[in-house]
Amino acid sequence: MDKLKRFQLINQLLILEKLYPDEADYYAKNRKALEYGFELHYSWLTENLSDELSEQQCKEVLDIMDMYRSITFSWNRINPDKELPNEYKFRGFDGNNEAELRSYVQYFVVELDRFEELRYGQSFPSFNSHTRMLETYRKQLDVWKNFNFDLTENQIASVMEA
Repeated sequence: MDKLKRFQLINQLLILEKLYPDEADYYAKNRKALEYGFELHYSWLTENLSDELSEQQCKEVLDIMDMYRSITFSWNRINPDKELPNEYKFRGFDGNNEAELRSYVQYFVVELDRFEELRYGQSFPSFNSHTRMLETYRKQLDVWKNFNFDLTENQIASVMEA
């Protein structure tokens, strides 16, 4: 990082120290690393930033959630007096290995207040499946895309068995 970029970041950190006194120590430590040129610690400035998700990855997650919306609405239409079985509920993504995908789901459902039906009555669902799910969801999507949005019980079962 060149000196001009370091200078700009140092000034931004000085401003943040003043704006957020409760976090001033955190900003000061990062500022000092930049002032002294401790390259090892530059990455600490961004350690709380998630990796990016591409537009395609975001669309894939939305397709998965749309599939589970279809399953949920179809089940409720077919079985109005029965609760959706747990195995038909959207589980989310693995918090350890699919963290960016899980974070996107939380952002979309909780922050943007979309896909309310996938909360299953929880005000702040974790969407942590505790196991990798992306490949399973991809197989399910391949089956689901052959059907209309309104599914039959057999179609729901076919999607879930994929």
